[in-house]
Amino acid sequence: MKTWPTWFAAAAVVVVLVAGAGSWSWNHFVSGTWTSSPLVVQLSPEMGPQGQLEALEKAWEGTSGERVIRHVVWRGWEGRMKAGQFTFKPEESVETSAERLVTGDRDAVKVVVPSGRDVGPLAGAVARRLFADSATLAQWFSRDSIMWRILPNTYEMWWETDAEGVALRLLREHRAWWNEDRIAAAAAQGLTPREATVLASIVQSETAVIAEAPVVAGLYLNRLKKGMLLQADPTLIFALGDPSIRRVLDAHKSVESPYNTYKHKGLPPGPIRFVDPRYLQSVLHPSAHRDLYMCARPGGDGTHDFARTYREHLRNARAYQNWLNNQRIFR
Repeated sequence: MKTWPTWFAAAAVVVVLVAGAGSWSWNHFVSGTWTSSPLVVQLSPEMGPQGQLEALEKAWEGTSGERVIRHVVWRGWEGRMKAGQFTFKPEESVETSAERLVTGDRDAVKVVVPSGRDVGPLAGAVARRLFADSATLAQWFSRDSIMWRILPNTYEMWWETDAEGVALRLLREHRAWWNEDRIAAAAAQGLTPREATVLASIVQSETAVIAEAPVVAGLYLNRLKKGMLLQADPTLIFALGDPSIRRVLDAHKSVESPYNTYKHKGLPPGPIRFVDPRYLQSVLHPSAHRDLYMCARPGGDGTHDFARTYREHLRNARAYQNWLNNQRIFR
C-alpha cells in the first residue's frame, strides 16, 4: 500500500505534466499560423469594438481567424483595435495578427488623383480606394480655395482617411510642390502659382500632346504680355458647360461668362480642369518663340499649327475647317 508522500508526489507529477501540456498547447495556439492565403480586412472608423469583432468574424468565416479573435478577447484588447485596412499573410502567427490589430500596423493604399475636367469623377476615383465618401469629397474639392491646389498624382494614404483628411493631405502636397524654385519660375513669367495653374489648365485642355505643351504655354504668355485676348476655345467650352463641343462657332463666342476669353482680357478667374503637374512645368518653363496664333492641324492627331501673323493663322484655320467639313463635324 502506497504511503501519503508517495500519493502526493504522484499527484504533483500529474499537475506538472498537465500544466506543461496546457502551456505547450497555449504557446502552440498563439504562435501557430492560422491562414493559408492572404486575407484583407477593412475596419472603418465608424465601427465600435463589437462592430469590429463582427466584421472580423464575417471576413474570416471559413478560416481559423477565430483564434485571432479569441486571443484579442482573452487579452482584453477589444477596445484597442484600430481602424484601417489590414492584410494578414499566411506566415503570420495568431499573436502577431492580434498585436497588429491593436498597434495599427495597417496597409497604406495607393490613391490615384486623376487629371480631369469635373469634380465628380475625380472624387469618385479617390473614394473607390478609401473610406472617404465621394459626395463629401466632391464638396471639399469644389471649394475655390482647394480646387486650384489639387495636383493629380498617385499618393499613398491610410485607407481609413476621411474626406477632410484627403483634402488636408492634398493641400500639404501642393505646398511641398510649390517650392521656392517653382514660385520663382512662375514669377519670372509674371504669374502667381494660382495664375500659373489657371494657364496650365488651358494649355492641357488645348493639347493632349505633352511635347507641344511648352509651345502652347509660350503662345499664351506672348498674348498676355501683349495685352491680347487669349481667345482660348477650351475656356469658351467650359463657359458653355458642354464638353461635347468639338467645333467652336461664332455663335458660341457671345456667351456671358468671365471664362469667355473671347470677351474678357487676361486669365479667367479659375482653372478649367484639374491640372497634370507636367503641364504646370510647361508654363513655368515655356518655349521661347514669337507665335501668337494656333489652330488644330487637319488629321485629328491632336497637334497644332502655329503662326506669328493673323494672315498665316487664317490659312491654317481654313485648312482645318475644310477638314472638319469633310469629316462632317459641324459642332
